[in-house]
Amino acid sequence: MESIPDSLEIIASKVKTLSARNPAYAEVVQWVGDLLAETVREGEPEEIYLLEMNPDLKIDSTDKLEAWKRGRSFLTPRELTLDWKNITALYKRLVELVKKREDGRQQETGLLNAITEMENGAPEVIKAVLASDVQAIETSAKALNIDSPVLALLLKLALRPALTGIAQVVLKQVNLSHWHYGHCPVCGSMPRLADLSGEGGKRRLHCSLCEAAWPYPRLRCPFCENDNREELVYLQAEKEKGLRVDLCGRCNHYLKTIDLRELAGPIIVPLDDTATWHLDIIAVKNLEDKGSDLSRAT
Repeated sequence: MESIPDSLEIIASKVKTLSARNPAYAEVVQWVGDLLAETVREGEPEEIYLLEMNPDLKIDSTDKLEAWKRGRSFLTPRELTLDWKNITALYKRLVELVKKREDGRQQETGLLNAITEMENGAPEVIKAVLASDVQAIETSAKALNIDSPVLALLLKLALRPALTGIAQVVLKQVNLSHWHYGHCPVCGSMPRLADLSGEGGKRRLHCSLCEAAWPYPRLRCPFCENDNREELVYLQAEKEKGLRVDLCGRCNHYLKTIDLRELAGPIIVPLDDTATWHLDIIAVKNLEDKGSDLSRAT
């Protein structure tokens, strides 16, 4: 995977670019950028430390590599051994940043209470994030009278240094040309975004959880592997080059896509996802107009 490590400079540049592209997003993008910068200051755990905690990340047999080539991701996120003390501390620092906003101050107590219930040494709601259990996160947020999207964002950002570090450990050991599946080669989660780049606009998918990126055919749905061109469509926001949403008429999933031939990279999932909320609206409206049940990767 070609990867440009995040830095404070890269995040600041990305925030500036996204704000200029669509000023309506300037405030929220800056806010997410400030939170993201805190995760970069945290730094990724050392590779040797991650391998000591999770030996399964190491390819130590031909059978394991062959199972991966057949579509079995390297890990089950919910079963990971992580440094919950550091993750919880980072989450609390993120809540401190949220407090600087008026609506954040009103949610401080609920956000902190969200991580008090423990499961196997980890906050229960963080386990829900690792399991991509959106319903559990929404239920917890409702019970605590806090915004579900804010809770989900803070939890994912608190996990981000560890999960992106794990992704790098795994991806250094494999050749992604052998991976032909729509789910993440590292953690098995579904993609959140896609990008197009290079001659012909080759597509990469970006994991919703560990942010790993991998190549995938443009004319195939990553959710159901549908490759019927008549059922694969894309929609574009008016007067916006380089941004579109790809929809599958068979499974009714959608994926936001950024054309890096038109717009500057790199892709930084938390920021690019935030700055394309209007594409979610376009996709939802389109599917509802068709009378379809909406399904979406989280």
